Amino acid sequence: PAPPRPDPPPGPGAPPGSPPIVPPDPDHYQLLGVSYTARRVEITRAYREAMKAIHPDRQRPERRSAAEEQAKKLNAAYAVLANPVKRQAYDRTIRANLVQDQLMSRYVGGFYPAAGGDADPFGANLRREATAAERREQAAADRSALVTIVVVFGGITLALLVALVVWGVLGALLRAAT
Repeated sequence: PAPPRPDPPPGPGAPPGSPPIVPPDPDHYQLLGVSYTARRVEITRAYREAMKAIHPDRQRPERRSAAEEQAKKLNAAYAVLANPVKRQAYDRTIRANLVQDQLMSRYVGGFYPAAGGDADPFGANLRREATAAERREQAAADRSALVTIVVVFGGITLALLVALVVWGVLGALLRAAT
Protein backbone atom coordinates (compact mmCIF):
# COMPACT_ATOMS: atom_id res chain seq x y z
CA PRO A 1 0.00 0.00 0.00
CA ALA A 2 1.02 3.57 -0.69
CA PRO A 3 2.08 5.74 2.26
CA PRO A 4 -0.56 8.24 3.38
CA ARG A 5 -0.31 11.65 1.78
CA PRO A 6 0.26 14.60 4.13
CA ASP A 7 -2.54 17.13 4.55
CA PRO A 8 -2.29 20.18 2.31
CA PRO A 9 -0.96 23.26 4.07
CA PRO A 10 -3.40 25.90 5.30
CA GLY A 11 -4.03 28.82 2.94
CA PRO A 12 -1.74 31.86 2.96
CA GLY A 13 -2.41 34.19 5.85
CA ALA A 14 -4.29 31.51 7.79
CA PRO A 15 -3.50 31.21 11.49
CA PRO A 16 -1.35 28.24 12.47
CA GLY A 17 -3.35 25.12 13.24
CA SER A 18 -6.29 26.14 11.03
CA PRO A 19 -7.75 23.51 8.70
CA PRO A 20 -6.29 23.35 5.18
CA ILE A 21 -8.07 25.09 2.32
CA VAL A 22 -9.39 22.35 0.08
CA PRO A 23 -9.89 23.34 -3.54
CA PRO A 24 -13.50 23.02 -4.73
CA ASP A 25 -14.55 19.94 -6.66
CA PRO A 26 -14.52 20.32 -10.41
CA ASP A 27 -17.86 21.21 -11.93
CA HIS A 28 -20.02 18.60 -13.66
CA TYR A 29 -18.67 19.46 -17.11
CA GLN A 30 -15.06 19.06 -15.98
CA LEU A 31 -15.91 15.86 -14.15
CA LEU A 32 -17.31 14.28 -17.32
CA GLY A 33 -14.67 15.91 -19.52
CA VAL A 34 -17.12 17.64 -21.87
CA SER A 35 -17.43 21.24 -23.00
CA TYR A 36 -20.14 23.59 -21.76
CA THR A 37 -21.77 23.40 -25.19
CA ALA A 38 -21.82 19.59 -25.34
CA ARG A 39 -24.95 17.92 -26.66
CA ARG A 40 -26.76 15.23 -24.68
CA VAL A 41 -25.27 12.48 -26.87
CA GLU A 42 -21.75 13.66 -26.06
CA ILE A 43 -22.59 13.86 -22.35
CA THR A 44 -24.00 10.31 -22.35
CA ARG A 45 -20.95 8.97 -24.20
CA ALA A 46 -18.54 10.69 -21.81
CA TYR A 47 -20.50 9.43 -18.78
CA ARG A 48 -20.43 5.83 -20.01
CA GLU A 49 -16.71 5.94 -20.77
CA ALA A 50 -15.93 7.43 -17.37
CA MET A 51 -18.08 4.85 -15.57
CA LYS A 52 -16.38 2.01 -17.43
CA ALA A 53 -13.00 3.34 -16.38
CA ILE A 54 -13.77 3.75 -12.67
CA HIS A 55 -16.61 1.33 -11.99
CA PRO A 56 -16.18 -0.05 -8.44
CA ASP A 57 -16.66 -3.67 -9.56
CA ARG A 58 -13.60 -3.38 -11.81
CA GLN A 59 -11.33 -2.04 -9.05
CA ARG A 60 -9.11 -3.79 -6.55
CA PRO A 61 -10.60 -4.08 -3.07
CA GLU A 62 -8.37 -1.34 -1.61
CA ARG A 63 -9.47 1.13 -4.31
CA ARG A 64 -13.15 0.22 -4.31
CA SER A 65 -14.32 2.87 -1.80
CA ALA A 66 -12.60 5.67 -3.74
CA ALA A 67 -14.15 4.36 -6.95
CA GLU A 68 -17.59 4.34 -5.33
CA GLU A 69 -17.20 8.00 -4.34
CA GLN A 70 -16.12 8.89 -7.86
CA ALA A 71 -19.04 6.92 -9.31
CA LYS A 72 -21.45 8.86 -7.07
CA LYS A 73 -20.03 12.13 -8.38
CA LEU A 74 -20.33 10.94 -11.98
CA ASN A 75 -23.93 9.83 -11.40
CA ALA A 76 -24.82 13.20 -9.89
CA ALA A 77 -23.15 15.06 -12.77
CA TYR A 78 -24.95 12.96 -15.37
CA ALA A 79 -28.29 13.34 -13.59
CA VAL A 80 -27.97 17.13 -13.81
CA LEU A 81 -26.52 17.44 -17.32
CA ALA A 82 -28.83 14.89 -18.94
CA ASN A 83 -31.97 16.70 -17.73
CA PRO A 84 -32.51 19.92 -19.76
CA VAL A 85 -34.31 21.77 -16.95
CA LYS A 86 -31.72 20.84 -14.32
CA ARG A 87 -28.92 21.67 -16.75
CA GLN A 88 -30.28 25.17 -17.40
CA ALA A 89 -30.55 25.83 -13.66
CA TYR A 90 -27.02 24.48 -13.14
CA ASP A 91 -25.65 26.66 -15.97
CA ARG A 92 -27.30 29.73 -14.40
CA THR A 93 -25.65 28.85 -11.09
CA ILE A 94 -22.25 28.49 -12.76
CA ARG A 95 -22.67 31.85 -14.52
CA ALA A 96 -23.75 33.56 -11.30
CA ASN A 97 -20.77 32.11 -9.41
CA LEU A 98 -18.42 33.13 -12.21
CA VAL A 99 -19.71 36.71 -12.21
CA GLN A 100 -19.51 36.87 -8.42
CA ASP A 101 -15.95 35.54 -8.43
CA GLN A 102 -14.94 38.05 -11.11
CA LEU A 103 -16.47 40.93 -9.19
CA MET A 104 -14.95 39.87 -5.90
CA SER A 105 -11.50 39.40 -7.42
CA ARG A 106 -11.71 42.72 -9.25
CA TYR A 107 -12.92 44.92 -6.42
CA VAL A 108 -11.59 43.25 -3.27
CA GLY A 109 -8.91 40.95 -4.58
CA GLY A 110 -10.74 37.73 -3.73
CA PHE A 111 -11.50 36.16 -0.39
CA TYR A 112 -8.01 35.09 0.60
CA PRO A 113 -4.85 37.16 1.01
CA ALA A 114 -2.32 36.83 -1.76
CA ALA A 115 0.35 34.19 -1.60
CA GLY A 116 3.46 35.53 -0.02
CA GLY A 117 2.36 35.90 3.56
CA ASP A 118 1.46 39.55 3.97
CA ALA A 119 -2.24 40.27 4.08
CA ASP A 120 -3.13 42.74 1.35
CA PRO A 121 -6.63 44.05 2.12
CA PHE A 122 -6.93 45.82 -1.23
CA GLY A 123 -5.42 43.09 -3.40
CA ALA A 124 -2.99 45.48 -5.11
CA ASN A 125 -0.50 42.73 -5.84
CA LEU A 126 -3.24 40.65 -7.49
CA ARG A 127 -4.22 43.32 -10.02
CA ARG A 128 -2.52 43.45 -13.35
CA GLU A 129 -0.85 46.59 -14.68
CA ALA A 130 -3.17 48.70 -16.86
CA THR A 131 -2.37 48.72 -20.57
CA ALA A 132 -1.56 51.94 -22.43
CA ALA A 133 -5.03 51.97 -24.00
CA GLU A 134 -6.67 51.53 -20.58
CA ARG A 135 -4.57 54.38 -19.16
CA ARG A 136 -5.57 56.67 -22.06
CA GLU A 137 -9.23 55.72 -21.62
CA GLN A 138 -9.04 56.44 -17.88
CA ALA A 139 -7.36 59.81 -18.50
CA ALA A 140 -10.09 60.76 -21.02
CA ALA A 141 -12.78 59.74 -18.52
CA ASP A 142 -11.09 61.81 -15.80
CA ARG A 143 -10.93 64.88 -18.09
CA SER A 144 -14.56 64.43 -19.05
CA ALA A 145 -15.59 64.25 -15.40
CA LEU A 146 -13.58 67.38 -14.58
CA VAL A 147 -15.13 69.32 -17.47
CA THR A 148 -18.60 68.24 -16.37
CA ILE A 149 -17.96 69.41 -12.79
CA VAL A 150 -16.61 72.79 -13.97
CA VAL A 151 -19.55 73.33 -16.35
CA VAL A 152 -22.13 72.44 -13.69
CA PHE A 153 -20.44 74.60 -11.04
CA GLY A 154 -20.08 77.49 -13.52
CA GLY A 155 -23.70 77.18 -14.57
CA ILE A 156 -24.95 77.25 -10.99
CA THR A 157 -22.72 80.24 -10.19
CA LEU A 158 -23.93 82.11 -13.28
CA ALA A 159 -27.56 81.37 -12.44
CA LEU A 160 -27.07 82.73 -8.91
CA LEU A 161 -25.39 85.88 -10.22
CA VAL A 162 -28.23 86.46 -12.72
CA ALA A 163 -30.78 85.92 -9.95
CA LEU A 164 -28.98 88.44 -7.70
CA VAL A 165 -28.80 91.04 -10.49
CA VAL A 166 -32.48 90.57 -11.36
CA TRP A 167 -33.42 90.83 -7.68
CA GLY A 168 -31.34 94.00 -7.30
CA VAL A 169 -32.83 95.60 -10.43
CA LEU A 170 -36.39 94.70 -9.43
CA GLY A 171 -35.80 96.00 -5.91
CA ALA A 172 -34.45 99.31 -7.31
CA LEU A 173 -37.40 99.64 -9.70
CA LEU A 174 -39.91 99.00 -6.88
CA ARG A 175 -38.23 101.57 -4.64
CA ALA A 176 -38.17 104.12 -7.46
CA ALA A 177 -41.88 103.54 -8.20
CA THR A 178 -42.91 104.23 -4.60
